[in-house]
Amino acid sequence: MPQHKTSLDEQSWMTRGQSLFTVLAIYFLAQVVLRLCLPHGLELDEAEQTYFSQWLLAGYNSQPPFYNWLQYGTVQLFGMSLATLALLKNVLLFCSYLFSWLAARQVISDKRLAVIAALGLLTIPQVAFEAQRDLSHTVAAIFGTSLFLYALLRALAAPSLAAFALLGAALGIGAITKYNFALVPVAALLAIVSDRDLRIKLLDWRLIVSAVIALAIVSPHALWLLDNFQAASSHTMRKMVGSDANIALGMVRGLGSLALAAIGFAALTIVIIGACYRERVVAILKAESPWTRFTGRILVISLALIVLMILFGGVEKVRDRWLTPVLLITPLYLSLKIDAARLSLQPGIKRLWMVVAVIMVIVPGVLFGRVASARLTGDYPYPAIPFDRLAQEIAAKTEGTKSVIVASDGQLAGNMRFNLPSMPVMLTAPPTGTGALPLSSFDRAIFVWRRSEGTTPQSFNGVFGGYLQDEGIAPSRAQPAILSYGYAWGKPGDQYQFGLAVLDLPK
Repeated sequence: MPQHKTSLDEQSWMTRGQSLFTVLAIYFLAQVVLRLCLPHGLELDEAEQTYFSQWLLAGYNSQPPFYNWLQYGTVQLFGMSLATLALLKNVLLFCSYLFSWLAARQVISDKRLAVIAALGLLTIPQVAFEAQRDLSHTVAAIFGTSLFLYALLRALAAPSLAAFALLGAALGIGAITKYNFALVPVAALLAIVSDRDLRIKLLDWRLIVSAVIALAIVSPHALWLLDNFQAASSHTMRKMVGSDANIALGMVRGLGSLALAAIGFAALTIVIIGACYRERVVAILKAESPWTRFTGRILVISLALIVLMILFGGVEKVRDRWLTPVLLITPLYLSLKIDAARLSLQPGIKRLWMVVAVIMVIVPGVLFGRVASARLTGDYPYPAIPFDRLAQEIAAKTEGTKSVIVASDGQLAGNMRFNLPSMPVMLTAPPTGTGALPLSSFDRAIFVWRRSEGTTPQSFNGVFGGYLQDEGIAPSRAQPAILSYGYAWGKPGDQYQFGLAVLDLPK
């Protein structure tokens, strides 16, 4: 009898939401602490967010502004710090797991199996590892998609005015996380239309409430996008659309890249959950319910829409990260399939927890190890670059003056902003849709540049000559120098080089 009671208690612990989110809260807090313990050089997305946090704009570049708005708000409330950057990301990720769990609970018969939908996210490399390493807009898309799936299933399973209002908010938020999020609600709409029992929901008057709320959230960026569509879309299109004159070959490449990206994103999740329920895989494959059919249609239709983009839109390059909104539904779908198979909880849940526990150790271990081992490999990641040493040099050269920093690239600009938050930082090209800040507003300009690999930078004139000529300033008035600093946690003698020039501006 005592052994039986212990077994029941163990099962109960593994399926309770309180236990799940206590573990996840500890895990994400540990990720924040880890980031604070690592060197404070910013990754690419961290630097971009830091640079853009100088402004609250309707749009910034080729990505929608949801994450930028959140980052601006947190910086305004709590100040610029690595904790501010890391906390925002991990709070969004924590909420994503929460919404995935809630989404499953709306429609799953055995509510205890909802933990699979949440824990399954940790088996997706883009969510578990890449989101921690250096992603921002994709993290926003993970959050937005999870929120949308929860709101959608809640509105379908238990319709109410509050549920439809939440659906509108989720639609609006998702639309300004990443543009490819739009595939998911379109696929959901088509899945509803194709379902005899669900299509009646499209006549619910409360959808007007959803539409109004979504439109209110999207409108500021949508109006900006109308004025800046070419600039906002060109970067993404260059990444996705090929230049091959052979149309058939381009289609083959596109379909091949889609297949590889889908495998890279979802295969590990399918393998792990399949292994956890290995004795009943055939039963799970055969099992279905109205909700497995519905979520399965969303998944298939979303992928079909991408296939159409490849066949008729010239898309040749699909990356696994780009599929985040589309394939994030995979753990939810698998949890519903397991529920439909009417399987016993154990040993599947216990096995999944064991795998997740290993992942929770491996991910922070790799994040720490890639920085700690750089002195041995010579391959230094971005956090080890000595941006802070350059900032100290700039601080000494600008004391008592009204100065501005002009950087050659976004990562350098973001790191200068991070280390010198009271000083304006510019790029030679301002955020899309805004005007450049005139140098004539300042007493002194500090120009910083580099090569990304840390070797000797180009000449000052080669990097900033054209920009200064456009400003009506002779480049010859600058005082350029090359500075070398050791890497954080680096091997003695390993140096990273920056270019720095001081220019006193005419009154």
